[in-house]
Amino acid sequence: METTNAKVVRRSHVFTAAFLIIFCCAASSAFSVFSVPLQKATGGTESQVALTLTLYEFFMACFGVASGHIMDKFGAKKLMYFGGLIFGLGWLLTAFVHNLFFLYLTVGLMAGAGNGVMYNPALLTALKWFPEKRGTISGFLLAAASLGPLVLAKAGAILCDQYGMNGFIPIGLAYLIICWAVGWMMDTPTEQDQSAVTVTAVQDNDYTPQAMLKTWQFWLLLLLFSIACTAGIMLIGSLSMIAQVQLSMTPIVAANMVVVNTLANFGGRILTGTITDKLGQSKTLAGILALTIIGLAGLRFSTGLVSFTIFLILLGASFGGVLVVYPTLTGNTFGTTHSGINYGLMFFGYAIGSLVGPQIAALFINKSAGTAAYYPAYMVAIGVAVVGLLIDLFLMSKGVGASQTKERAK
Repeated sequence: METTNAKVVRRSHVFTAAFLIIFCCAASSAFSVFSVPLQKATGGTESQVALTLTLYEFFMACFGVASGHIMDKFGAKKLMYFGGLIFGLGWLLTAFVHNLFFLYLTVGLMAGAGNGVMYNPALLTALKWFPEKRGTISGFLLAAASLGPLVLAKAGAILCDQYGMNGFIPIGLAYLIICWAVGWMMDTPTEQDQSAVTVTAVQDNDYTPQAMLKTWQFWLLLLLFSIACTAGIMLIGSLSMIAQVQLSMTPIVAANMVVVNTLANFGGRILTGTITDKLGQSKTLAGILALTIIGLAGLRFSTGLVSFTIFLILLGASFGGVLVVYPTLTGNTFGTTHSGINYGLMFFGYAIGSLVGPQIAALFINKSAGTAAYYPAYMVAIGVAVVGLLIDLFLMSKGVGASQTKERAK
């Protein structure tokens, strides 16, 4: 029988594997860096290229539900190998795109599907090893989703600047190699493994997917998830172009704003995880949405680099926290036995935000306004965030996500 120390080592291995896989899966957050070279390669408009990100997130959510079902039954390890293969190939084959359909196929379908196969199973499997501090671990794991774009934003901009579309080849190879190198560590904990933890979460409710879908809480939480993501994705999904237009930056310099955003995301996610364990999910979400509104309003009126950077940090930190809160919120509300498929279904909220956000941002661009081209998009995003805050306050009044996970000593 394994000793307690051996079990602790095993869960540290699972955490490391999940961290690196989520690091790779977060590539989509830096997609705006590739907007211009992809427009040139495909002949598409900014809006048409932005649709790639929408497809990416949609297929990520669809395959996330399927992979969640597989994970609940058979574990996550094999999913890492299959997902890593199609994810890496999707980015690698982008080097050869010459039209929009090919781009939608490689990044939208292949990379998006590979992401969906790996992302939620990696996150949820790791959280099962840490039932006593799920919010904190969620924060650290999703901090990896900030580091991933940080690396890709700089490396991708440099590779595409020097090698053109061939820059996608080393990107795809790197993702495939990393995912395969750590996939073997993605073990699902047994009851004996979980007994090594001295504190476990007490579940009052443990919903099947069918039972969860019949609750009003699920549908309102799904709506809130989509709204919270829409507000951030609208602007962050077009961040590189916004910086180029609003502050007259070159593409290489504008990539630095993507780096600032990802660093803010990193810090915000770690902080949010700790706050969620202490205050509960609804209160944390209310703070996130309030800071989102402040950050968007500040960016709207920023005309210089300093103020733009300050409010971008605020927006990036708050937006990053949304994805940290929701795995714990879903698990605490609906139980963890079916967490793979339950969170996969809830993750459609993120897909909806990814679908609506970039398209609204593109729709509300007023190119004739010069440096003020994105001002209408800011105002729409602020309105969306206000609606989300009102929904969250309603949920808080009903006690949804308002309390911490109850714990007991084993």
